[in-house]
Amino acid sequence: MLSFLRQTSPARLAIFLVFALTCYRLWFITRMEMVPDEAYYWLWSKHLAASYRDKGPAVAWTIALGTKLFGPTVFGIRFFAVMLSTATGALLFLLARRLYDDRVALWSLLLATVMPMMAVGSILMTIDSLSVFFWAWAALIFWRAIHRDKTSDWFWLGLAIGAGFLAKFTNGVQLICIGFFLLWSREHRPLLFSRKMFVLGGAFGLSILPILWWNIQTHWVHYLALHARSGVTDKFQVRPLELLTFIGGQFGVISPLLAAGMVVALVALLLRKHADLRVRFLLSQFLPLYGLFAFFSLNKAGQPNWAAPALITGIIFTVVYWREVVARHPAWRWGVGAAFGIALLMTVVLHDTDPLMSAALPVTNSLHLRPISDPLRRAQGWKDFAVHVQQAREAGHVNLLLADNYAQASMMAFYLPDQPTPYLLPATYGDTQFTLWPGYEVNPETCALYVTTSNDAAPPKTLQDQFAKVQLVEEFWSLHHGRRMTHFRIYLCTSR
Repeated sequence: MLSFLRQTSPARLAIFLVFALTCYRLWFITRMEMVPDEAYYWLWSKHLAASYRDKGPAVAWTIALGTKLFGPTVFGIRFFAVMLSTATGALLFLLARRLYDDRVALWSLLLATVMPMMAVGSILMTIDSLSVFFWAWAALIFWRAIHRDKTSDWFWLGLAIGAGFLAKFTNGVQLICIGFFLLWSREHRPLLFSRKMFVLGGAFGLSILPILWWNIQTHWVHYLALHARSGVTDKFQVRPLELLTFIGGQFGVISPLLAAGMVVALVALLLRKHADLRVRFLLSQFLPLYGLFAFFSLNKAGQPNWAAPALITGIIFTVVYWREVVARHPAWRWGVGAAFGIALLMTVVLHDTDPLMSAALPVTNSLHLRPISDPLRRAQGWKDFAVHVQQAREAGHVNLLLADNYAQASMMAFYLPDQPTPYLLPATYGDTQFTLWPGYEVNPETCALYVTTSNDAAPPKTLQDQFAKVQLVEEFWSLHHGRRMTHFRIYLCTSR
């Protein structure tokens, strides 16, 4: 078997691996419940627009196409997540091969396959699927552009970065990465002041016109949303523990040994091989993005997935460094093997935590026992949640559904049998996407359910002002295979 693998070309092995993973993921995506963000973006796709409250329109447009092809189902929503992960794997392989060789390319693909964040991102239809794909595509175009004197390459580069920006604003940092590389590489520095930069900027501006037009129409809601998400409210404060939280999150989603290996590779290559054009290229697509989020994490820790696009080149330079180390010191094979093994184990567990968690607590719906932590909790218990809501809905002859959070509202919209339209309580314009859509009205015939995860004994004052009677009708934990996931309260609100 080993001799067969050695004799088979890395390109063929890569094609087989990508094909097998694609088939498996297309099968697996229907076996895991939706996560709230996916359902939220699905609601966006039912209200197609030039942009949305805190994200660009690409994720909604993509989901709209998937559900147009396969219906408003889990498969329809997630289909393009799988296709994008397949395309990203192909781009990663091509980029590594053009920079180095087929072996580095194959190992880079294998590393991406076992890395927990990359693996989970390949089955969930979130903005990261699109963001990482367009980042990888733009990196490949950029490497080609600096080796050819063709203005069209810079136009396509601007379009690729702009398309990524339509999915996730983080992709705009890739423009900084390009500028960083051009400043770092003396031989390419003249490009900074060439007309190619104007072509790049023009193509980028053309790509993001939908977002610009939408912000003009909505009085720059994106500025308000991004300011809120930055964690900087009144002033920037240095909190070292927040930075440590961000770093710990990276070690968790990359896997501890792989993350440590990436840090070692980064420092070693930066110190010893910074003169290598390929190393400069790879690091320039990595350092600015991680540096930006590390800086903001001094004030408030960012989410672990925010820097995901940088892993495209991070994976490649990690493989490059450790391949050379193993060639010089074969004993390091055991360390590399352990890093791969731990990452693979983490990825396998993340696909199905039931065997690990099923014996942790007895099958019960007791309101007094807290559930143990499950890394897949956000994707579990929602079908059971919908059963409880539907039963209360039928018992109370409800004609309006309300929630205290976009997660509950989105999951009710997706998992209830008739896929109704839920609403959130009135809030400041721009707080969520729901505040940008038409709200609800209360009349003498209105009978509503209000679903909340709040532990407050009393319902919100807004409900008490809008309805004559508000009463708690059920309090429960949603269950997944008998295990408690999330605690909910359901209130029946009537106008008479």
